[in-house]
Amino acid sequence: MGLEVRFEVAPTPASTPDLHPDAASEIEFADAVTVRAASEWGAIHGLATLAQLAGKSHAITRIHDHPAYPWRGLMIDVARHFIPLPALRRTLDAMSLAKLNVLHLHLTDDQAFRFRSEAHPELASAEAWDAAELTELVAYAADRAIRIVPELDMPGHVTSWLVARPEWGAGSASGPSRRFGVHEACLDPTNPAVLRAVETLLGELADIFPDPFLHFGGDEVNGTWWNAHEGVQTLMRSQGFRAADVQADFNRKLTTIIRQLGRRPLAWDEALHPALARDTLIQAWRGNQARDAALAAGFDCVLSAPYYLDLFYPASLHHCFDPGGDLAAAEDRLLADDRTRHVREGLQWMAGFASFPGLPDAPAGGEGRILGGEACLWSELVDEGCLDSRLWGRLPAIAERFWCGSEAEEAGLLERTVAFQGSLARLGIVPEDSETRRRAFPELAPIEPLVEMLEPVKWYRRLLGAAFERRVSGLGESGVARPYDADTPLNRLVDHLPPESLASRRAEAELDAGGDMQRWIEGWRRQREAISELAEVDAGLRDASRALGELADILDDGDCSMAPEEIDALAGPFDEYLLPLAHAVARRRR
Repeated sequence: MGLEVRFEVAPTPASTPDLHPDAASEIEFADAVTVRAASEWGAIHGLATLAQLAGKSHAITRIHDHPAYPWRGLMIDVARHFIPLPALRRTLDAMSLAKLNVLHLHLTDDQAFRFRSEAHPELASAEAWDAAELTELVAYAADRAIRIVPELDMPGHVTSWLVARPEWGAGSASGPSRRFGVHEACLDPTNPAVLRAVETLLGELADIFPDPFLHFGGDEVNGTWWNAHEGVQTLMRSQGFRAADVQADFNRKLTTIIRQLGRRPLAWDEALHPALARDTLIQAWRGNQARDAALAAGFDCVLSAPYYLDLFYPASLHHCFDPGGDLAAAEDRLLADDRTRHVREGLQWMAGFASFPGLPDAPAGGEGRILGGEACLWSELVDEGCLDSRLWGRLPAIAERFWCGSEAEEAGLLERTVAFQGSLARLGIVPEDSETRRRAFPELAPIEPLVEMLEPVKWYRRLLGAAFERRVSGLGESGVARPYDADTPLNRLVDHLPPESLASRRAEAELDAGGDMQRWIEGWRRQREAISELAEVDAGLRDASRALGELADILDDGDCSMAPEEIDALAGPFDEYLLPLAHAVARRRR
């Protein structure tokens, strides 16, 4: 029989959490468990702690728990691929267990417009949510101490808007876009109808979402249309504007609208400009230097750059970044890690691709504040079927960093992540990755020893395909088609592999500890024999199978003549797969 749980919670007048809720709790373990909190939100976080401790023996008598940062978020891009409401509710359940408290919905992009506006229903894509559905989602989130922040991305990334309202554009969109990447489509900032429509849309969102913030996007604005538009060119000549100033002038109008709605503006870091209102919260994504540029100029900041879940990094490489800590040291670690070796040129390119305008320094004492961090899951390669595997292999580690700040410890991170995933499965929120994958690909059971050791390639290598080399060499992507678009089925094994192989981490740990590897070796040899009997296996899997078989032979042969560099090469990439175990074997040979 479980212990009785008692609550001592101060009255909480607000029905939804705000930016700075009292999220602290105290849990006392005696004959009964007592949860004390100054707010309902703190009590909910205390319950999350109890849920994570359930079934575990411990000698704890009292827990004092409070977050390091008030903003502990997750952004989900629902525009590139639609994520149905049941999947979002499931995600909110899991977020609550992780003590994450912000769900940021990227509602619009070039591919789709996911908000069914009452004033402008023509904008909505076939799959979109109306006000009633979103209002219910806000209430569901609040019951779990989670805020929902909506985003309408503008003035770029608006191809989906212009399909229905081409007169709002500064150029001509040929039709709905299914491709990924930066688009030329841009709103016409000189058209009064555009500002009226934007004011109406933001007003509708303010009625649905009680959160203190409204996100107006502002990222990746391509100036091509503006440079060819007579009205915009007239504006630029009369005001002495460059393209960045045109966007800043548009942003000034947006922030005024948002402020008049009783909300605070929030934007991606491209919005940084000397004319940007200082009450705008900046979401820093273009490298970690964006954080420092924003703070020095007096802007509050939420850090996202190191927490892009769609880049398939291991949990430890996200966890080593503290939103308010030394980002340079963590960046050096990311570059030096064996698991990112195959995309190192891309990481180095990324470190220098962003430029920031000259911003006046904030007055003494007026520097910006780090409010926290927000993990981002862009959905070019994510749909409902692989959503869970893309989130919960790494997000628990990031959530721990957001909650604990500089006190988060790396020791035992893998074990804690596995335990969290076990809690999600035990509570019936999200099944374990291996269970989901085996149901989806039962025909691959004979080569499970191979499958469980694989990971997808990192950074943007999957998304860019052949354009990867052109991107990192500075040649651009002109004339090179990307391998994926919004209509590409995400039904291959690589689409459902966890970004980090926990089996590989366990095997590496045993190898580093000098353990007996025979049970692993036997399985790796069996898969090499079994794969020859499978008819429909892609070339990348067959190449990875041969490499894993070679690693088995190397580990079983103390006199292997292969150089460490040759063993490293057995990590791949094999098409879109990696075999990170090879790096651990190579390290042992050095």
